[in-house]
Amino acid sequence: MRGSKVGLADLKRLKKDLQAERERAALAQRVAVLKKADTAPVDDMAAFKRTMQSVTPIKQAARVEHKPVAQPAPALRRANALGETPTRADAGVSDGGEITHLLSEGGTAFVRSDAAPDTARNLRRGQWRAGAELDLHGLRVEQARHALLSFLDECQEHGIRCVRIVHGKGYGSQGLEPVLKDKARTWLVQKNEVLAFSEAPEREGGAGALLVLLRQAEGTRK
Repeated sequence: MRGSKVGLADLKRLKKDLQAERERAALAQRVAVLKKADTAPVDDMAAFKRTMQSVTPIKQAARVEHKPVAQPAPALRRANALGETPTRADAGVSDGGEITHLLSEGGTAFVRSDAAPDTARNLRRGQWRAGAELDLHGLRVEQARHALLSFLDECQEHGIRCVRIVHGKGYGSQGLEPVLKDKARTWLVQKNEVLAFSEAPEREGGAGALLVLLRQAEGTRK
C-alpha cells in the first residue's frame, strides 16, 4: 500500500515536471521569435551598408552659370529708357568714372586697400581656384552690367570666393574697341565685395578675362 502511494506521488511530480518543461519550451520559442524580429532590421541595415561600400559618390563642383540673352528683360529696358531706379544689384554702380589711378600692373589688376598687396598677383598664379564663370559675350552694356552684378551677389550667397569673368578682347565689337573689358573693370572697382581682380593667365582667357576675388560673406564664415 505504501508503495502505491509513493508511485502516485512520483507520477504527479513527473506530470508537473513535464508541464513545466513544456512551458519552458514554449517560452524559449517565443523568445527566439522576438530575437529574430529584433535583429532582422539590423541585419538588413548591415547588408545595405555592405552594398553601399562599393558605390563611389559623384563629385560636383559648385557652379553658377549665366547664359547670354538675346534681349534685355522688358523691365530692364523700361528702366533704362525712363531713367528709373535700377535693380538692387545695379544700385550705386555707374558705367563711367576714371579708375586708371586705382589699377596696377599696367591696368590689368586691382587690389582694395584692405587686402594684401600681392592678392592680385596670387590670383593670377592660381592661389584661388575659380568656382564659377560668367561669359559676357553677346551682351549689351546694360545687360552685361546687370548680369555681372547679379552674378557676384549670387556667388557671395553661395560662398564662392573666386570667379572668372569673360568679357572678350573686343575683336567682335564696333571699331574693335574692347567696350566690356573697360566697363567690367569699372563696375568691379565700385563693388566693395570685390577684394581684387587680375587679368587671367593665357590658359584661362588672357586679356579677355578677369579672375575676381570676393570677400567672404558673413553667413559663410566658420
